[in-house]
Amino acid sequence: MSHELLRQLAEDPAAHRGLLDDSGCLAVAAYRLARAKAQSTALPTDLPSALEIHAAAHVIADRVGLPSVPHRKLLAAECRALGLETT
Repeated sequence: MSHELLRQLAEDPAAHRGLLDDSGCLAVAAYRLARAKAQSTALPTDLPSALEIHAAAHVIADRVGLPSVPHRKLLAAECRALGLETT
């Protein structure tokens, strides 16, 4: 699934907006993107770090035209509050 998400985001200019809309909020969308990237590395992991989530949030914000991104600690806290684990 992670490779499929990354492929969609690379091929479809509207995919970042779709990811954000499907996720319901930037924190979850960023978590999903960061997790997909973390699963696609040479040493895959299921738990993205707060920095990876923050970087993913910036990518999504840039692609969909959001003016700002919350601080990484706020994003990580929102993920944890929603039951999404981080490292």
